[in-house]
Order: sequence, then structure tokens, then C-alpha cells
Amino acid sequence: METDPVLGDDFFGRGEILQALDKRLDSFLKGYRQNVGIIGPKSSGRSSLVQYFLSTLNDPSLIAVYAEVIPEPFDYFAQKFMGSLLAAFLNNRQEDTAGEFSGLVSKSRHLIPKTLRKMRAVKKKLAAEDWDPAFRELLTLTQVLGQESGKKVLLVLDNFDRLDDLLLKNPFHAFGNAMMSQTETLYVVTSGRERRAREIFQRDLSLLFGNFEILEIKPFDFLTAQAFFDKKLDGLTAGAPLMKFLWDLTEGQPYFLSVLASRCRTLQPAGNAVLTEETLLASLEKEIFDRRGELHRYFAMVLQSLGQGRSLFTALKVLMAVSMGYRKNLQIARFLNRRVDDIQKTLSRLLEEEFLEKKGSFFKLMSPLFGFWLRYVYYRREFAFAGPHEHTVAAFRQEVRDLIKQRAVEDAKEITKKVEELFRQFQNDVVELEAKKIRCPLFNEVHFKPSNGRVFPVEAKAADTRWLCQVAYRKVTEDDVRLFIQDIEKLRKKVQRKIMITLEGIELNAKLLAKESKIMLWPLKEFNELLTLYGRPKVIA
Repeated sequence: METDPVLGDDFFGRGEILQALDKRLDSFLKGYRQNVGIIGPKSSGRSSLVQYFLSTLNDPSLIAVYAEVIPEPFDYFAQKFMGSLLAAFLNNRQEDTAGEFSGLVSKSRHLIPKTLRKMRAVKKKLAAEDWDPAFRELLTLTQVLGQESGKKVLLVLDNFDRLDDLLLKNPFHAFGNAMMSQTETLYVVTSGRERRAREIFQRDLSLLFGNFEILEIKPFDFLTAQAFFDKKLDGLTAGAPLMKFLWDLTEGQPYFLSVLASRCRTLQPAGNAVLTEETLLASLEKEIFDRRGELHRYFAMVLQSLGQGRSLFTALKVLMAVSMGYRKNLQIARFLNRRVDDIQKTLSRLLEEEFLEKKGSFFKLMSPLFGFWLRYVYYRREFAFAGPHEHTVAAFRQEVRDLIKQRAVEDAKEITKKVEELFRQFQNDVVELEAKKIRCPLFNEVHFKPSNGRVFPVEAKAADTRWLCQVAYRKVTEDDVRLFIQDIEKLRKKVQRKIMITLEGIELNAKLLAKESKIMLWPLKEFNELLTLYGRPKVIA
């Protein structure tokens, strides 16, 4: 399970998801069932969130079961699943659940004999290594327990996408059949592999897709992250420059922010209420650079999941290449001194495991902090001459100082200037934004152009195409769109790509007018995605 700091009295920023779970459970107890899928990136706290939710339940008519799927032999999983079922039943009766599986069976023997008989049937198939029939039988246990106890069952299956790691044939087909037939069980499934989970819902569980409410756990936006970090600092506060750097580095993941805040709190000099840059540098050193740091150990464990031997080495080199700014097939292959065809299998595996995400021509690491650790810690130690320890520490701190300064310099720039610099990086690339692929040509001219709008738009020209991009600093209205259209109509030559960057959103009628006029809209999220692909800091509006 994953660690998450946003629980208990410190629960923060996940209220809407808990409310949705409460609503679904209440409806289920009243006779209407809609299963729930919770998806979110690694370290977003899915596991801890459902554990917290389970800890709040005290309805005697409900047996709440938690089971986690990890890569392990199927018979191990089956034994733990049955143990979780018995423990949940006994817990519902407020009986002691401590002890081994045999002890749980002994306590339940005279209470649910039919359920135990079914478990013996499962164990018989396990002994014969008849895995798939055993799995189908295992999935019927919630129904048998519910009928025998006269209670409804809530089953939380954490990391359900890992069922295919149990080496079963069509596990999701069997799981889907169980969900359709067992209407007295409410299923809550979670996954840290967002793409894989959606694929399972749409392909393997398509008949049930409409009966799932999908809840997304997203990283904190800047303001929420700032409030969360300040709360964790407990009496301290982080100034905007350092907080912007941290938000960009952690992408607003609460686990990372919490660990760093805890370390900052212990290292901050007494009497100083504002977090200093030196304290942040020391905290990053202790947590990420130092092998004993929690975040260092966390990322080392992430690497262990890649396996061993040559395949691990190749995967590591690919991840390091991307972390160092080599984001395209050919660039990665050159970094590894290999042919592009030689690394396709490794890239496919890293995409499947969601270490990487593909955005058109580009590969992107799913976690920027993981990329930071790979580039500035792991690579330096494993593949470069590091020198004495004190020199490597000093070099690490200086690199972080430089990144903080770079972030401050970028923040001082006008956004139109950032657009201009971004356009100058295009090299006939293909990028994917919100499932739309866009070709980004190699421009031979990029400049500001006078207009009637709020700011000068950026004009970019190539041999066979012309772009005009307007930045809107406040919510876009119909009048804003009309002004932009007027600017375009005054031009003598045709504009192939018309873009509005909507930093504060856009009114519905303005959006319809923009669509009618074939104006491409880039909300702040999409613009930041584009900046990230080209190795530039995000905009915090």
C-alpha cells in the first residue's frame, strides 16, 4: 500500500471523493448499487484514502472487506483474500481478529459454515493448482457470506489492475461476471495505473462500464498545495518563490510535500517563521540525496520493481535519458548508444508500467520528482565520477540553487515571452494534448504582432504555415474572441493555426464562438503540458 499524509484529523483536499463514496454506500444500503473505480497516479494516496473510508464505517448491516492485489503467486493472494473476508466478518461482530488464518476459521466455524465450506472448495482447487476455477470460486465468497450472514458486503479491491499479474486466464472477464451476478456486493476498485485501469474498464468490463462511477484522485493545484504545505509546516510558511519551485518539482503530490514539510520543520532555525532557501536545500539533501532519506528509499524501491539483470539496466538508462531531457526515440537511442529498434521493447514496458507517458513524439516521466532524483542523485552516484562525499553534497546543493534561480527567472517573464521561446523550440514535432495530436513546425520567424486585444499576440511563420497565438490573462468573453477574429481578418495572408491560451478559463458562449471560428483553445493545464514536454517550467497563474 501507498503512504498518504492526508488522513485523520489532517485529512486534506479529498473531501469530494469521500462524499462520493458515502453517497454510493448509502444508495447501496437502500437497494441501489453503483460500483466505484478510484484511479490516480502513484503516491496520490488511493490506498490510504479507502483505508480511511473503511475506518469510518460502523453500520452493523455491512461487512466491509479490504483486499490488496500485488504481484505474487495466486495461492498466496487467495489465502489472504479469504483471511480478509473472515477478519471483516468477525470485525463486524466486534470480535478479536488477531491471529493466523486457522484462528479466524476456528472463531467462524459455528457462525458461517457454508462460507467455510466454500473456502475449503477453493483450497482444494488451489492444492490441485487449478488456478482459474479456484479464482472464479473465490469471487463467489462475498455472495455466500452475504447470504449466510444476512448482511451486505462492501469489497474494496486495491490495485485491481494487478489481477493480471497473478498469471490467470482472463481474470477481468471472471471478475466482471462476478460483479454482474453478485448484486448484494458493492465493489470499490482502485488503480495507480490510470491508462491501464481505463483500458480495463472500457475493454474487459465494458458491459459494466456504465455501472461504474470513476473517481479521479488528482495532485493538488498550486493554491491547495501551498495551503497543505503551510499546514504541515506547523507554524512556518513558505514564500511564493520556494513554493512555486516545490509545486513544480512535486507536481502537487501530497505524500512528497508532506515528507519535505516534516523535514523542513525540523531543520528550520528557531525564531524564523518563513522557510529559508537553506532549510529547503538541507531538507532535499536529507530526504532525496541521503540514502537514509525516506524519499530516497521510496524511489530506490520504485527502481527495484523494474526487475534485475540486463533488462533492468536498459530500463534504467532509458529513464535516465528522459530525466536528462532526451525525450524522443532517436535522442534516447543515442544516449544509450543503441538503435531505435533495440529499445522499443523497453519503452513499451515502461509505458505499460506507467513509468513513462507518450505524448506524440515525446516521452514524459510520470513523476517529475522521480526524474529529479534520477538525474541529480542516482545518475551522479552510479554512472559519473562523484569525488569525495562533501564535494557531491555541495554540487547537489548548487544544482538545486540553480534550479530555484531558473524558476524565479522564468516567473519574471511575460507569458507572451514564454510562448515565443517555446515556439522557437519546435522542430516539426508531434505533440498530444488532451488526446489531440498537433504538429509543431520548425518556425523560421517568431515575433509579437500589434493587435486590438489585451496583449500583442505571438506570430510564428514557417515555409508553409502561419500561427497566431493570443494569451488571455482573465476569463475569456465573447468580445475577446471577436477581437481576436478581427485581428486575424486584417491579415493579408491566411493563418493556419489560431490559438488562445485561456489562463483563467473561458465562458461557454465564447467557447462556442471560438470552436465555430476554428480557434484552438489551450487552457493553462494544456499549455503547461506543452511547456513540460519541451523542458520548461510550468506557468502558475
